[in-house]
Order: sequence, then structure tokens, then C-alpha cells
Amino acid sequence: MGVYVPAHGCARWAAGSPPGRGRGTMQDTPHLRVAHVLAAMLVVTATLGWPGSSSGQEARGTVTGTVRDASGGVVPGATVTITNEAMGTNVSVVTNDRGFFQAPYLLPGTYQLVAELSGFKRYVREALQVRVSDTLDLEVVLEIGQPEEEVTVTASTPLLETTSASLGQVVDTRRVAELPTPHGDPFALIGVAGGVSSMGALRLDRPFEPTHIVGYAMAGTRSNRSDITIDGVPSTSTANAGEVIASYVPPQDLVQEFKVQTATFDAQFGNTEGGVTNLSLKSGTNELHGTGYFVKMPADLFANDFFANANDIPLPDFSYNRWGATAGGPILRQKTFFMYGYEGIDEARPRNNGNPTVPTEKMRNGDFSELLALGPEYQIYNPYTRRAIGGGRFEQERFTGNIIPQELIDPAAQEILEFYALPRTAGSPDGTNNFQRPELKENTAYGTHTIRIDHVATDKQRMYGRVSWYDRDSDYNNYFDTLATGQEFGFASRQVALDHVYAFNGTTVLNVRYGYDRFIRSSDSNSANHGFDLTALGMPAAYNDAISEDIRRFPRVDIEGYQGTGIGGFHRPTETQSFIATLNRSAGAHALKTGLEFRRYRETQTFFGNDNTGQFNFDSTWTRGPFDNSPPSPGELGQSFAGFLLGLPTDGWVNRSASYDERSQTWGFFVQDDWRISSRLTLNLGLRYELETPLVEVDNRTVRGFDADAVQPIEQAARAAYAGNPTSEIPPGQFMVRGGLTFPGVDGLSSGLYETPKNNIMPRLGFAYQLDDKTVLRGGYGMFYGFLGQRRGDVSQSGFSERTNLVPTRDSGLTFIETLSNPFQNGIQEPVGAARGIETFVGQSITFFDPEPDSPRMQRWQVGIQRELPGRWVAEVTYVGNHGSRLQTNRNLNATPLEHLSTRPVRDEATIDYLSEQVPNPFFGLMPSTAISALSGEMIARERLLRPFPQFDEVNTTTNEGSSWYHALQVDLQRRFAGGYTLGGNYTFSRFTETLDFLNGADPAPSEFIGIHDVPHRVTLNGIWELPFGEGRRFAARAHPIVSTLIGGWQISGIYTYQMGRPIQNWGNLIFNGNPRDIALPGSERTVERWFNTEAGFERRSDQQLGSNVRTFPMRFDFLRTPPINNVDLSIIKNTRVGFGNTLQFRLEALNALNHPLFNSPNINPAAEAFGSTVGSTQGNYSRRVQVMVKFLF
Repeated sequence: MGVYVPAHGCARWAAGSPPGRGRGTMQDTPHLRVAHVLAAMLVVTATLGWPGSSSGQEARGTVTGTVRDASGGVVPGATVTITNEAMGTNVSVVTNDRGFFQAPYLLPGTYQLVAELSGFKRYVREALQVRVSDTLDLEVVLEIGQPEEEVTVTASTPLLETTSASLGQVVDTRRVAELPTPHGDPFALIGVAGGVSSMGALRLDRPFEPTHIVGYAMAGTRSNRSDITIDGVPSTSTANAGEVIASYVPPQDLVQEFKVQTATFDAQFGNTEGGVTNLSLKSGTNELHGTGYFVKMPADLFANDFFANANDIPLPDFSYNRWGATAGGPILRQKTFFMYGYEGIDEARPRNNGNPTVPTEKMRNGDFSELLALGPEYQIYNPYTRRAIGGGRFEQERFTGNIIPQELIDPAAQEILEFYALPRTAGSPDGTNNFQRPELKENTAYGTHTIRIDHVATDKQRMYGRVSWYDRDSDYNNYFDTLATGQEFGFASRQVALDHVYAFNGTTVLNVRYGYDRFIRSSDSNSANHGFDLTALGMPAAYNDAISEDIRRFPRVDIEGYQGTGIGGFHRPTETQSFIATLNRSAGAHALKTGLEFRRYRETQTFFGNDNTGQFNFDSTWTRGPFDNSPPSPGELGQSFAGFLLGLPTDGWVNRSASYDERSQTWGFFVQDDWRISSRLTLNLGLRYELETPLVEVDNRTVRGFDADAVQPIEQAARAAYAGNPTSEIPPGQFMVRGGLTFPGVDGLSSGLYETPKNNIMPRLGFAYQLDDKTVLRGGYGMFYGFLGQRRGDVSQSGFSERTNLVPTRDSGLTFIETLSNPFQNGIQEPVGAARGIETFVGQSITFFDPEPDSPRMQRWQVGIQRELPGRWVAEVTYVGNHGSRLQTNRNLNATPLEHLSTRPVRDEATIDYLSEQVPNPFFGLMPSTAISALSGEMIARERLLRPFPQFDEVNTTTNEGSSWYHALQVDLQRRFAGGYTLGGNYTFSRFTETLDFLNGADPAPSEFIGIHDVPHRVTLNGIWELPFGEGRRFAARAHPIVSTLIGGWQISGIYTYQMGRPIQNWGNLIFNGNPRDIALPGSERTVERWFNTEAGFERRSDQQLGSNVRTFPMRFDFLRTPPINNVDLSIIKNTRVGFGNTLQFRLEALNALNHPLFNSPNINPAAEAFGSTVGSTQGNYSRRVQVMVKFLF
């Protein structure tokens, strides 16, 4: 097999450094060299000899059919040759004894079909359109005669799906190229498919924002759970746990077309919960063709944000330029072809996601008198006057005049303030919103390349190779214009696809494919603070020296209510290698497909955020009063900053974060039989088996599980101390200190973090029955399994990562030990891995995977009728169902048992006070020095002793207790391009419920609610219309050439989307006295300030909110929803011919052309002033944007 390998860029692939920032300690290289891959492919080619399949997640098309004579009898032995008209390459197959033929692995495009057999006239059919992932089924009729005679058929390409039950939408070449999309992102067109709903953040729509651009739920499959392939090669990475993102996004001019498959019943599809998006990139042809373009987004053509207008904030300035080029053609005509594409983006866009509040100059000097003038709730109290008053409560005195004496101000706090900015405006009376910086920008540079080579080696074998890569580098968030703030962020994508097709004979074809996908996400702080010297802040040299210089940064300071200095830092490459071997064979009326698919997932990560240097958190804990349980100031303003000035953190830590290298594999085996029972009925019968190996950390730097019966070494001492002061709920004899973490490779445990199921058998059944020449009835059932390995979530590294906690006090603030100027007095705790055994992370929260999980299972079914209408229209009405079971849920095994909580419908002060009462701590003196203060002090809240594992904080694990149901009616109407226009539209009416969330941590099972992906109504329309003026058009066809040039070549295209709002998520633990349906307001009464009825029965008083109770208020309601999406994108295109075969194109695209704002989800905190309001700093989508493009096509 011949493979094209580019001469440039390989070294950069191997290095794997963050884009724009070399880090010599973070290199890693691909595990399989291309030579090894080729050898493996040859071995499989030589050894795989059983009937096989078109490759898993195949993006190419197939032509099948039956050759008959004029009397209707089948014709065996006929040669059928299918020729790609643009490339001049052809594929020849032979009809079997049933007259049946199939030609798989055809690139999307236009083909000619020729059928020949001695004694019959030569049959020719022109202009067959083969589309991505589609099967085109034909009836070929041969007439008796001489081969020199020819019968040419000019019938249009069949429009109906007569051989498959699968449901999906092809986005064709013209739609990809000419529909308006933000930044030319082809994935934006996923949304034109039926059964799809948008779940991503609409303001994150650039091609290098990989989570949200594919954030679609598909016919009951949750968002970011569907597979994405480019040329049949997986093109996904992971972001958050269980979240699939797009690892590479090709420029739109490189995309031939793609298909969104929302319900597929072909056994070749796996590694998904159901949805699949297949992209097919363009190949070179016998003629040199290409494009070159430049796109500008002029700021003065944009509309201002809805809330910016409301607040008289002018449209901020920004710049955006996008440019690119593609070229494809022959290297050797009709044999070897190339295609290359490049795109670049240079952007400086407004970005200010920070807290718009900083301390005033007076406050920086300890003077809070201006806050006190607003009310006594802003009084600052002196923690150095704290005294015990009994009952576990404390009291302290106020600062006179609300002024902190200079001698009490911590010197490190004074030094840190040298890196803080002063207010820019007066702001609100309480000092908030005094640091608005609308001019702050995110600066981004992006570049992407793709090279593809197609080669026809012989009449039996053809192959292609593709290399794609992109780099994105951004810097933003330098709020203070000092080294204390500012972030550098980058993505890098690397992808290889190698494919080989070999025809053994006219009925048997083998395909083998290798894919390599690498996606790197990296983030770091302002490079000016790398290696920052902490002694410059007056902090101890011993503390400074304990932090390695290569990860030492300006420390993270978080002051409640004010802008802080927190910045994450990491370098995280993910890697997917895939190998697919498949074989197609036609036998009688059967199109047999069998194959195997292997994927290897890997993710590594190294951390260097400034919490690895030190994190210091400040709130009102030490400065509220007069009592320790007195309510804080509104928003904790003033009091939190006073705690900072005093150098008294509420808590803090230094993280020693372990790096990891985690891996897993999936194996898939499948067999598919598309059985043509008659000319009208086809059955799709398939069976797939998948095995996913458990997640492994290559050096065992991870937790494996939890032994609930393990006896902690401190149990005897803790039980003895407890016996002296027991609680009435748990007699001393029943107080246990049991449970601890286990580790892979220790005590005979395997390196795999759990035992994965080995019974993931997935039947796939479908039928297509042609009621008449214009009508097809289709239906199917299929089972899919979700993932458990690396894509499920990252390893838990308790013990291998270590947190050294800052301990400000051990007696609830009567005396202070560690301060901002003198933190971590006992040094920084180094990780010891698994050495502590079950004692690991005692006193802290722990997380582990269920050691015996189930694979999430999705069962999908559909039945529908498809009808061809006059004028090349196709209508389809389909019912779609989906049932999810064994879905992953997350549990805290250490939740307070329900019997100890209040069941009263009002705030139960007695229960709250009883459970929060400070009692003698039986663990005092027994906790590790790094344990959180709640378990290491002399006193402890009574509630913590009632937990099942009192020696831990939270004990988090995964379970498979979840389920979901989806039912939908989909109505789809499509017209392929003809007569100057194409139109498409669909309507989806659906209901999505799920059982995934626990109202109370100790509930025996999750509760059922309307699903977060529920969208009852969604409508999309799209179309392209060439205006009928000028040469070759209906009107003014013979006009003067100048006039024809001016009035001809115009076209209009657009997309309309309406999507009903999703359920308002995550209502809290509320007191509500009334009818929940009264919360909803009629549409005519909803405003951004009052989205729902806030007076329907909510308890609004902050001091009367619930606590320590059994929650009953639901998390979501079907009738309470976020604002809907109502969006129109429009495009005007003018094409002007320039010379022979060349076109100059001018394009004006208006995104959100009608400027409909999408308001944010409303505030659902009854105690908040903004309760019920959707008002925000920005709207949820962009206001109208305009893209101006000039393109040259040759």
C-alpha cells in the first residue's frame, strides 16, 4: 500500500508541547509508527477471510442494485462499472446468481454506471449522485442486442431510502458551501437535521471551541455523547467526564458533504450512545480546482448586546479576519490526486469574564466607614477579640468606625495589593461594579491545514492518506495589567487517516483503515509570573523554596465578592488510535458485511495552576458578628476583604498535583446482512459485540476502589474518645471508623480500575418496504452501549496528589496559627502514593469508580413512512423512541442519613441548631496534619458524627441507577437542488424524561424529572435560491453582457431555527406554599426582569431558607423553561464569472439577522434580589453579526 507522508510538521507532532510554549518536561510521542501500522494492516489483509463489512462509521457511499432483462428475469454475470466523473476512476463489480451487485466505498460525488454482458445492449446511466454514508439502490434493465449498441438512461437519482431503516440527514455540498454559518464552521449545520436539538453555549461557536460546536442532543442521545468521524476516522476527544468533543474541524471549503445519523440500525456503528456525524472531505480530481477567500467581520455592522444597550454601554471595538485557500487536482491523471486546504483566523474580541469589583483605595487602607454608612449589616468585627459564650458559639467586638488599625494589617496583604488594580469608576453605593473593563480583549491566532492524497494503484486496489492539523493560541483576562492576572490558552489538533480498499473479485471487497487523532489542550498563567518569588510578598523563604520554580506562580487569592488572581494551568493531550478491518461480500440476495474495530484511548495531564503555588480564600468567617453564626454582610462585601487585610484566610492550601497517563481500549466485532427478500422488501439484520477494557493508569498512580469494611487504625482511639461524649443517635458500641481506599497493584488488585461488562451484545434490526414506487415504510430497533473507559472520566489520584491545608485555627478562631504572612508552617506535605493504604485522605473527601459498573445502554426504535412528491420533494413522518437504562449516576455514600433530617415544611431551627452544634471531636489529634480543619479541631458539628463514614468528608462514587425515556414525532420535508433552488425543513415534537438526580444524598434511588435535554418543539428551515435573472436564467436571459453581469449570479440562502426553551435547571431546596403551576407566567407577561411569578408562594427571606431537611421541592418542572432560541441567519451571494471556469464571489452573511436576543436562564434563588430575572451582563447568544467575504473559485 502506498502512503503519502508530508515532509513538514512531523517533529511538532511528536513534541506535544503547548502551542506557542515549549515545555521540555512534557514531551510525549505517538506509540505506533506508521510503519508498524502498515504492517498490521497487511497482516489483517492477509488473514481476515470471512464475509465482512463496510467500515465502522463509514463516510463513503455504496451503489447496489439488481440487473434484469426485459422480461424481469435476473441477469447473473453482468459487469457493472461505476465511474467517478470528476476523477475518471472506476470500480467494476459482477452480478451474482441473483443478478445482485454492490459497489462500496465510493467517494461522494457524481457517477456514471455502465452494465454490460454479451448478448445485451450496453446500458449507460449518467449523473448518479452518490452521497455520504448513503446506499443508492438501482434497477438496471438490459435489452437484448449487441454490445456495440448502447441504451442511455437519463433518469434522475432515486430520492427514496429503499434499502435502509436508518434515520438521518445528508448536508450536501451546496449547503455546506453556501448556507450562512459562523466562522465557516460546518458543524453548525448539524442543527438542520431533524431530531437534533442545540445544547451548547451559543456564544462559543468558533471552530476551535470544540465542546459547544458539537453540543447537540440527538433523538434521545444526550449532548456530546455521539460519535464524530472525518473520512471514517474518529475525530473526537474528551473534555469533561463523559463528554465527547470535536478534535478537528475542517474548513467548509474542504467538506464534500456530511451526514447526521440520529437513529441508525446498522451494526457497523458503535462507540456511541446512538448518534453519529460523518464528514467526507473533498478529493482532488482530473482538473485543477480550488478557492481563495478573505472574510471580515466589521465591528460597525454589528448590533450591540441587548443588556449593553439597556445600560448605555457602547459596542466595544474588536477586529476579526479570516482567510484561507484550497486547491485540488491530479498528480497523475485518473490515478493520483491531491487536495490541500488552509484557513487562518486572527481575532481580538471583547472578553471580560471577571468580577467587576475591586476594593476601594480607602478599603485598601483599612477604612470601611463608607460601607457602614449604608447600614449596620456592613459592620466589620475584630476576630482578635473573639471569646466563647457557651453552646459552641462565639462572640467578638466591632471595629470602631469600621476602621481596621494599621498595625493589624498583614504585611503580605499589603504587598499583594501592589499587584491589584484600583477602581476605574465609582460603581454602586456598596462599591460593586467599580471595575468595568469593556475594552479587555481575547487575542487569538488560529491556523489549520489539511493534505489529502488519493491513489488508484490497480483496478483492484485504491487508497488514500490524509494529514490534518490546527493550532489555536489565545491570551486574555489580564484584569489588573500586572503579572498577577492574565492567561494563555491553546488547542492543538493532529490527525492522520490511512485507508486501503482491495477487491478480491467482483463480489468481495476488503477495506482496512488506520486513524490517529491527537488533541492537546493547554493553559497557563501570564508568562511574566512564571517562577515568581514569593518572598517578594513577604512570605517565608522556606515556603518559597518548597515550590518548584518551574511551577511556581503568583499565588491564587480569592476574596469573596471581589476579583481574584486564580488561574488554572495544565497541559492535557488526548490521543485516539483506531484500526478497522472490514470485508463486503454479495451472496445471492444478501449483502453481507462483517468487520472488527479497535480503538485505543489515551490521556495524559500535567498541572501547574497557581493553586500549586498556594491558594488563599477569604470570606466573612472571621469578620462577621457579633456572633460567629450571625449573617454575613450582603454578598460578604467588606467583611471578606477585611479578612484579607488581616491576613486571616478562611482556608487555603498548596496542591501537589500528580500527573497521569490513563488508557483504555475498545474492541468491536459486527456482522450485517442486508437481505433483499424481494424487489420491494429489504431487511437489515445485524449483530455487534463491544468489549471495553477498564481504565488503567500506566504507573498505578490512582485509587482503585473503597473497602467499606476496612477497620481504620485510629478506630480504637476514636471510639474511646467518642464514648466520653456520645450522641444519642449512635450508642458508643455502634460508633465505627470503617472504610478506606484501595489501590491498583496493591494486595493483589489488578491495574484495571474496575471490571467492565463482557456481555455488551447489540442486536440491530430494520426493514424498508416499498409500498409503491413513491412510498417506503421503514422501521428498526437497535441497541447501543455507552463508554466506560478513558472517555468516562479521569482517574482519582488521592494519595498521589496531596493537599497541604492551611490551618488558620484549631479552636474556632480563639487563637490563630497560620496567616497569610506565615502560612504552611509545618512545610509542604509530599505525596506518598498508596503508602498510607486505607488511611489515605482520612479527614478529606475521596472519589472512586464503582468497581463493577454496567455499561450505559440505549435502546432505540423508529417507524416512519417516506413519500416522494412531485418536483423532487421527499416528505417523511417518523416516530422515534429511545430508552436509556443503567445510566451513570453520582452518589455521595457519606450523606447524612434521612432519619436525622427534618421533615417539616418550614425552616426547622431546632434541627439545624442541633445538627450544627459543636460537640467534642473524637478525631481530635488523630487526623493527619493535612486534614481539613472541620475534622481536625477540638470541636466538630454533631451532624458529621452521624454519617456512615465519619472519618471522611464526602465519599463519592459512580453508580448505574439512571434511566431516560424519549419519544418524538419527526416531520421532514426536503427538496434536492433543481431549477435554481433547494429547500429543507423539519419539525420535531418530543418529550425527554430522565431519572438521574438525587434530591437527597441518602435517597435510595434517583428521582424522575423532565430531562435537561427536553425540547418539546423544534423547527428548522433552510434553503438556497438562485435569483432567476441573467444569462441562463428565466428572466433577462438575453440581456446585454454588462447588464447580465450586474443582474445575474445573485442568490439568497438562509437558516431559520426555533427551539423551545429547556427546563429551568436545578431549583434549590426551597420552601414553597402554593400550586407549582402558578409559578409559570403567560408569555405575554414574561419580561427579562420577571420571567416567572416570584410571588407564587416562595419563601423569600434569607434567614428562613431551609437547611438540614429532607428535600421535596423538585429540581425541574416541565412548565418552567428558559427563553427559546428564535434565530434567522441570512446570506446574499453574488457570483461573477471571471475568464473561463473562474468565479469571483462576494458574500454578505448576517448571523442572527433579525437580532433576536436569547436571554439567560433566570435566577432561581428566592433570597436573591434578582430572583426570577434573566438580566445578565450579556445575552445568551450574540447580537447580529455580519460576515463579509470575497472568494475566488477556479
